[in-house]
Amino acid sequence: MSSKLQLTTLAVLVSAALPAQAALYKVVEVAPSFSKEEVDNFIKDTTEYYGTAITPSGSDTSCFTRDCADGSNYALAGETRNEPSGFSYREEVPFAMDNSFGYIEDDYDGFEDYCFYQLGYATCEYWASDRWSNWYNETYSSNTRNSLAFIEGGTVVNGINTVINSISPAGTFIGNYAPLDKSSRNVPFTGNLTGTWKQGHQWSSDDTYSVGSVSSRTGIGGERYYYYSKPAVWNGTTVNAVKWAYDDQQDGDYYAQGSMRDLYVDKSVTPNKFYGVGYNNYKDQHMNATIFKGTTTDLTNLNSVQINNAQVDISGDNIHSNSVATNINKNLVVVGQAKRSGGFPQNGAASNRLFIVPDASASSINASFFYGGIFFDGAGGEMGGINNFNEIVGRIDSENHREYDGKQRRQRAFIYPYGVTPKVTVPAEVTAINDRKAILGGKAQFLDNLTNGGLESSHNNQYRIYDASDINDAGVISATAVRCYLSDSKTPAEYDSTAHNAYCDNGNGNERVVAVKLVPIAGEVYNSKDDRGYESTATERKGAGLGFGTLTILGLFGFMRKRIK
Repeated sequence: MSSKLQLTTLAVLVSAALPAQAALYKVVEVAPSFSKEEVDNFIKDTTEYYGTAITPSGSDTSCFTRDCADGSNYALAGETRNEPSGFSYREEVPFAMDNSFGYIEDDYDGFEDYCFYQLGYATCEYWASDRWSNWYNETYSSNTRNSLAFIEGGTVVNGINTVINSISPAGTFIGNYAPLDKSSRNVPFTGNLTGTWKQGHQWSSDDTYSVGSVSSRTGIGGERYYYYSKPAVWNGTTVNAVKWAYDDQQDGDYYAQGSMRDLYVDKSVTPNKFYGVGYNNYKDQHMNATIFKGTTTDLTNLNSVQINNAQVDISGDNIHSNSVATNINKNLVVVGQAKRSGGFPQNGAASNRLFIVPDASASSINASFFYGGIFFDGAGGEMGGINNFNEIVGRIDSENHREYDGKQRRQRAFIYPYGVTPKVTVPAEVTAINDRKAILGGKAQFLDNLTNGGLESSHNNQYRIYDASDINDAGVISATAVRCYLSDSKTPAEYDSTAHNAYCDNGNGNERVVAVKLVPIAGEVYNSKDDRGYESTATERKGAGLGFGTLTILGLFGFMRKRIK
């Protein structure tokens, strides 16, 4: 045997002393299952699939320390899209801020105006056209189904358009749909709408209480516009509409809005203490990120605590167009997002900035915006979720060029192991959070860096992870990726290199948007040597297989959870 084919003793010792290079996550694609009627009429070759929620893991051991294989114990929920939604199926009002309905009632011109005044892109005609097409279909044409929901290994009652925002601890999917009889634009899967309330959204549930919003009009036909909404808590199926922070149903052309997006109930005290997060109506009909506090004995009168630094009006200027707290965990850590107003861009973008509140029980509630590392000044994104290890997922700008008078920045999925927060005081929990943070490298990371290297590298290199929407305590993430195919659109292929911006089949391949789970690989630890690089030649690509550049995904996920602008 040639000596060139042998490892010397020194080489063996050196290689053993170096950290192993391996991915931390295995990418597991989830193929949805639909009825024959749905497939024949609403599923196309170009249909895109998005991961929106993951089943909670309860007290299960972390998948970083045990083999969870393909994560089959944790079902993923997802949705389809054939085109961008004109008016989000999740939000109470258009663009999560149009509480006068002034933009959307102006048809195509209103979409273009919103883009021009609130986003500032140089491509607003294209942006508006995509969304107007869907809104025209829903409003003036056949209202063909655009969003079919699915849950891995199960079935979902699909209406005209259906969304799943989360999965409860018992495995119940939480969301809303438009009934086939067109009686309302949105009704929750579970829970009643009674009396005044004709439309409803649900976001989260602990299997006793569910939270969301209720609205005064159906959102259909003659009741399509000009309605108000309140945050809502369902106790079982009974709805409790929560009071506004500023009780003014209508101020001129502006209608009060409110919504609750997540909850935590502290059962260690009697009566049980209730924490909710979302947004509520404040003076001048401002939609401000809010923490709701009270007890389970009086849910309609929960107190609204504004999250400072994220509110619309700061020192007399409307710095933000709207803000919302999206998630809370058992450590009372709150995360959310605040959309920068078009009149006050930051670092060349009217971005959707992500923030954290480390302790919802604190006497002073202030948002700290993510900054440092991958979170550059003015970076925008969408919040996905947070688990009880204070691991935060979502997506964030991966480019920092000017969006104002320019093009939309590309975004990538991230994970941020935030670490120990004030309410984490039990030594074993402190150790567990620190251990998980160390596994993930102790800093915010693009998830693509954590799918590179090791035995899964070739398989994972078929995918680039765009969005992370949810994470459970076992560490399994629901996500959305693009997958590379050869030019026949049937044969899966690796990207040409492991670089973030690698070609798909030398620029001749096709990419599809797919729903995926990211399942931790037991025993692996972050190694910076696995970080993906960048190819300088890829910036001048033309034709097919252009990574995120030619996909509608940037537009489609502009409205998506949990979040969403």
